Amino acid sequence: MMKKFCLIAILTIMQQLSAQNKETTVFLIRHAEKADNSSNPELSQAGIERALNWAKYFEKTPIDVFYTTMYRRTQQTCSAIATTKQKDIIFYKPEAMDLKKIISENEGKTIVIVGHSNTIPNYINKLLGEQKYSDIPESDFENLYVIKANNTKITSELIFPLN
Repeated sequence: MMKKFCLIAILTIMQQLSAQNKETTVFLIRHAEKADNSSNPELSQAGIERALNWAKYFEKTPIDVFYTTMYRRTQQTCSAIATTKQKDIIFYKPEAMDLKKIISENEGKTIVIVGHSNTIPNYINKLLGEQKYSDIPESDFENLYVIKANNTKITSELIFPLN
């Protein structure tokens, strides 16, 4: 009886430790180059090529969930990656994005979020509780932000993979 109790206690502790260490990874990118300055443009040829390059970049990365806005340019950028993973896309409203909620709802998963130059850095700053990142310059389409979160800490990094 005592052995059974000890085994159950050990398994329970191991389960709790495992749950505490589940790391969630979030990749955030801005949509690729747009065709024009209209309110809802599609991607330009350069943008299509960049979106395909993002798909190649993430080729060997298992991704569980994709989020994007309803704008054509973000949808096209996101779908270039999501299609290769045979995954659906979840749409979000830029003003209602809550990274903390998305992370908690997708614990232990890998997520890609495609957004805009003036929203992606703000989402991360809000999550971190500090002004770490400024808006992405209008001519910059190659930033990749990586957030890693578990129950004890959140880290963020800005990298530039597609020079």
